[in-house]
Amino acid sequence: MEIKNPDMKELVIHHVYKVDTEELAKLSISTSNAMHPLFWHDGILFFYHQIPLIMNPEVTKDYINGREHWEEAYYSEFSSYMESVEIEDGGFKGAKVRVVNAAQFSPHREFVAWIKKQK
Repeated sequence: MEIKNPDMKELVIHHVYKVDTEELAKLSISTSNAMHPLFWHDGILFFYHQIPLIMNPEVTKDYINGREHWEEAYYSEFSSYMESVEIEDGGFKGAKVRVVNAAQFSPHREFVAWIKKQK
């Protein structure tokens, strides 16, 4: 068996939203049936939704050709890495959301660099 791991050549982000950290943690819990981990790199905390490949043959073709689509990306400034973020108020009070240090993940690093250039 041959195993291939092609590099992504392009990341297309359809919607980007800056929110406060509390809202980011709440969104990661409430946007689907499963809690999304948050990712952290270089002072930015974020998560994203990919466009499901099964929904669109063009997106599937793009993915095969090295172009990844994120439907939405949410982020906040968060100076240092922590293993989790705890929600302090509202209906999710006390919930902890896992934070993944994304320093080794691409396109996560490139996304954070791009966000910082937008400022």
